[in-house]
Amino acid sequence: MPGSGRSSKTMADIADIIDLERWPIGDLTSPQTQAVVAKAREKLRDPGYFTMPGFLRAGILPAVQAQSRDLLANGHRQVHERDGGLRRSKPGVTRAALVCAGGDRMAPDSPLRQVHAWQPLTDFLGAVFGVEPYYRSADPMAGCMLTGYGPGDELGWHYDPNDGVVTLMVQQAGSGGVFEFAPAVRRDAEDPATEIVDAVVEGRWPGTLSEDQEAGTLALFNGHRAPHRVTPIASEPERIMLVMSYDSKPDQVFSDEIRMNFFGRTA
Repeated sequence: MPGSGRSSKTMADIADIIDLERWPIGDLTSPQTQAVVAKAREKLRDPGYFTMPGFLRAGILPAVQAQSRDLLANGHRQVHERDGGLRRSKPGVTRAALVCAGGDRMAPDSPLRQVHAWQPLTDFLGAVFGVEPYYRSADPMAGCMLTGYGPGDELGWHYDPNDGVVTLMVQQAGSGGVFEFAPAVRRDAEDPATEIVDAVVEGRWPGTLSEDQEAGTLALFNGHRAPHRVTPIASEPERIMLVMSYDSKPDQVFSDEIRMNFFGRTA
């Protein structure tokens, strides 16, 4: 089977964490899994975003949220401004303010680590993105990491360096913290007209969509093609997101520069 090794978790074990009745993704040969794959592919073509609400079972969320808050309380805070790869017609930067906690600080048996390590999820994602075999990132810190946004924090408009972004909403913000994106503004390697990007950033683009995910939602996103942001957090509790990384090659790790930016350390 593709991937970076079998997880020791059985279907029965992982079913205590993931709602496999609602999202039957554990067997790529089954019609039920193939139906979810087909739906995900359709949504990733247009609008470029596919969500799976209720992916995590509601009963496990309080424990997962408490563990995540503890990790982020000792995480690395970063606040910086960047151009986000937007190539606007006028000078300007967007702000990123958040806290990050590396996966190496999670207990090996924590539910979020178990989700990332579950091989059928990796196989499912590879089928959706059309990358087979597909591998989990081997980076112990950034391959499976938590991000937290408290009041006043945000993730300003930007493009991702690649498509196929996989996130899991752990906890919604009290208010604010809404995910906004402009679908398919950039297709393939082409850059859009600068006036379109200007309109998106300035709130004038009519095609901008928003998604206020509920806790427990798995989301797949083609973020290289669509400028997107997380709006400023207005009130507690903080917005907590798990970011999971995958690659077409085994043993992928991130650079020391990226680790330092995310975590303030390289090991």
